Amino acid sequence: MQLLNTPTPSPAIIWAVVRFLASTGKPLAKNTITVYLEPGEVARNSGPVHHALNTLGDLGLAVASEDGAWSLTGGLEKINVDDYAGFQRATRAAILGVHGEVPDPPEDMRRALSWILTRDPFTESFNWATVDQLHNRSAPDGELVLTNDTRWPSFAAWGTALGLLAPTPHAPNRHVPDCTRAVHQVLSDGLERGRSTDSMSVLQLLRQNLPVVAGGGLATSLGYTLDMPKAVGTALSFALMRGEHEGWLLLGQDSDASVVINLHDPERSSARICSSITLLEGDDA
Repeated sequence: MQLLNTPTPSPAIIWAVVRFLASTGKPLAKNTITVYLEPGEVARNSGPVHHALNTLGDLGLAVASEDGAWSLTGGLEKINVDDYAGFQRATRAAILGVHGEVPDPPEDMRRALSWILTRDPFTESFNWATVDQLHNRSAPDGELVLTNDTRWPSFAAWGTALGLLAPTPHAPNRHVPDCTRAVHQVLSDGLERGRSTDSMSVLQLLRQNLPVVAGGGLATSLGYTLDMPKAVGTALSFALMRGEHEGWLLLGQDSDASVVINLHDPERSSARICSSITLLEGDDA
């Protein structure tokens, strides 16, 4: 599937459909969903509801019964109407194939994410103009990262919804490869709060659940490799150090540790050594 092409709806529209299905707690016919979410329309095969349901179906997040009634699945079965974080988690896992590959994976989204998450959130921000003029052929295979300008707004919206990008606070219409939101969610789900864990295990957890980051399986398959397994890419380094700055992570450095990871820190002349990571506060949003 091509997630960034029209007529695939924005994640906001898909979230609205998910919320509506969650609010009823039972399977609904497409006509019923359309009547409520597209007033004045019938269940046609060209509107936002139709395309949102198809996208959810392609991602394994919704399924239609033989009589055409739609229900949520793939981790969304028991989602609450206000649980946007749960929507983020399930959608991100489906798009990245974390719990099993979908039949037609969204390669366009994976390709663009793998590229931008090799960039430096400490110093870089992006809009379509900068990608097109400076970076669009910087993928390892020399092919275009994004094939046209209509895909950038969709990519920015989806990347932000998945917790893997963030709008810049200082410049309009630009985004940075800030995956802090996704990192916080993965660590909240995978670590025991208050318990120190060796940093390499945490790095492996993050790469497994966010395979588009440097060192992850999807990024590596696209040619984004690291010189050393213990080296942490710039995007993950930024997210981990931001977590420390915000007070929900503790990054430890034990002098006698046998296994360490190397964080990219632009304020240091060499890599920052980290031997242990402790989750102090979970993601409760």
